[in-house]
Amino acid sequence: MDWITINDISKMINTPVPTVRRYIQKHQAFLNTKREGKKILLHPDSVEVLKKIRKCYMIDNLIDTEIDSKLKADGYKLFIDIQSINHQSINQELDSSSLDFLKAMFKEQRAINEQLMESNKLLVKELEEIKQSYKESEIKREQRDLALMETLRSVQETKKLVAASEEKKKWWQFWKL
Repeated sequence: MDWITINDISKMINTPVPTVRRYIQKHQAFLNTKREGKKILLHPDSVEVLKKIRKCYMIDNLIDTEIDSKLKADGYKLFIDIQSINHQSINQELDSSSLDFLKAMFKEQRAINEQLMESNKLLVKELEEIKQSYKESEIKREQRDLALMETLRSVQETKKLVAASEEKKKWWQFWKL
């Protein structure tokens, strides 16, 4: 089977080209597409889906989200373009069990992310406490250093006074203090 261009599909479903492009953009998950350069090509199976989308817009007057829900309910397959993930042009079909599995994985990942966020909050709190403790120890260290310097100054002053008083003694009064 050959892939179909947007122009050909536009003629097949009697819809203007810009409208077909908009349908592809809004409902790409249900359409099997691939790119060749700047061209977007659709698999022939996607023609039926585009007809259904056209009917939903024109006859049923549904909006985008309602159309997606209707397509899911009608059992249309979802497609994921793997090209953006591993740079290969591969499309993988997802059935409901695969979709449920992916939902469960995302839910599990969300739970893990929440746990990590809580852990990060605890680590930030612990880091704040360590910073506070460090600041307190720095203040105590500075106070200790100031007290030590004051003690050294007083000892030096005492030594100077003792030395000065000894100089004033006369040589014959050496036995007196």
